This record gives sequence, C-alpha cells and structure tokens, in this order.
Amino acid sequence: METIVDGIPASLHGDLSKKLVAIVLGTQDRDAISTDLAKKIIYLWRQDQLASKTGIKALLEASRMVDAEGTYRLLDEMGLKELTIVLKDMQ
Repeated sequence: METIVDGIPASLHGDLSKKLVAIVLGTQDRDAISTDLAKKIIYLWRQDQLASKTGIKALLEASRMVDAEGTYRLLDEMGLKELTIVLKDMQ
C-alpha cells in the first residue's frame, strides 16, 4: 500500500484526503472500519496529517472498507486510474 501512495502526486493529497474523509464519514455503518483504524485517523487528524502519505494510506484503507466502488470512482475522477487498478487487484 505504501508504494501505491508514493505514486500519488503531492499536489493531489489535500483534495484527495478531504474527499476520502467525506466517504468515510458518509457511512451509516458504525462498524464499517476497525476501532484501531478509526483511532489512527483521529490521531492523524489531530496532528493535521491527513494529507500526508500516512494519512492518505489510512484514509484509502478506510474508504475502501466503507465504499470500495465510491473510492475507485473518486480515484478515477482525480486521474488516478492506475491506482484504482492496483487497488482492485489487491482485493
């Protein structure tokens, strides 16, 4: 997953993190992601690190758990189709 995140241009990190947060927060299922992953995201948010590589990685993991197709659609819209293909192959 880390090599995947390395392929995302830094210029997209801010917008991507905001949109991934929207996917994660948009779920009605409180058990959609693990407690540990939720704590990690909250910690990164408090440290203003959601747009970092570590933050993007955590948000990608969470958003795939919450809405995989929505996540892939977002990545495609942002011009990250190669990332979508790699993530789908990882399932």
